[in-house]
Amino acid sequence: MLDKERIYGYAKAYLESITTLLKDKSEEAEGDRRIGDENLLRSARYQYEDDLRELEVLMEGKKYE
Repeated sequence: MLDKERIYGYAKAYLESITTLLKDKSEEAEGDRRIGDENLLRSARYQYEDDLRELEVLMEGKKYE
């Protein structure tokens, strides 16, 4: 049976991996001067980073601000 901590752990690992991937891809797009791609990737990365911060707060049992 999955408990809350295990589910949060899976979600955190997923968000961290996607954030890293998007960071790498946006830096790659920046080097290729594909501004539209870079901006989309960066926006997606920021959303995942926000989700990760919110998840970390939930895991700590604090209210998200």
